[in-house]
Amino acid sequence: MTDAQRDELLIDISKQVKEQNEHMQKHDKLLIDISKQVKEQNEHMQKHDKLLIDISKQVKGHDELLIDISKQVKGHDKLLIDMSKQIKEQSEQIKEQNEHLKNHDNLFEKVFNEIKEVKAEQRNLSRTVAKIEVEHGEKLQILLDVVTGQEQKNKEFEKRFEDDERILDRHSDEIYYLKLKENKIKPIL
Repeated sequence: MTDAQRDELLIDISKQVKEQNEHMQKHDKLLIDISKQVKEQNEHMQKHDKLLIDISKQVKGHDELLIDISKQVKGHDKLLIDMSKQIKEQSEQIKEQNEHLKNHDNLFEKVFNEIKEVKAEQRNLSRTVAKIEVEHGEKLQILLDVVTGQEQKNKEFEKRFEDDERILDRHSDEIYYLKLKENKIKPIL
């Protein structure tokens, strides 16, 4: 081998080494970009985790609110039972007074007016109870909507997580293939 051939061979080798170094730099940049994307995805996942924790706390708060509402409804039930007893007692008293005061028109009108007031109070109580029941039903519907919405968000999050895993697996396979191609090594099967 002559000096010129040797020099030409060294120049070719030097060019190939330079090309491989440039190629390695491109791969390093690609790996850095992939690493940044993975870091961003991890940060995004942490934000989602925090959001899920906040939503869980809100759901717990709604549970406590429902318990308080339930206690209030039970309290109203007790009041209604007591009022019903009072109404029954008043009704019995009115009957007794009617027997004693049949001949007294003025007293009869007074008793009659008291009965009207009791019935008006009973109607008002019935309206109040109906209103409480409607409000309770609306609040339960809101809580149900929150719970079902959370389940949907969880499903969407799981789907995105699976998509990200597939992308990472594909990138890993591409990097492995590029390394094999670069080093001219046969893949292990």
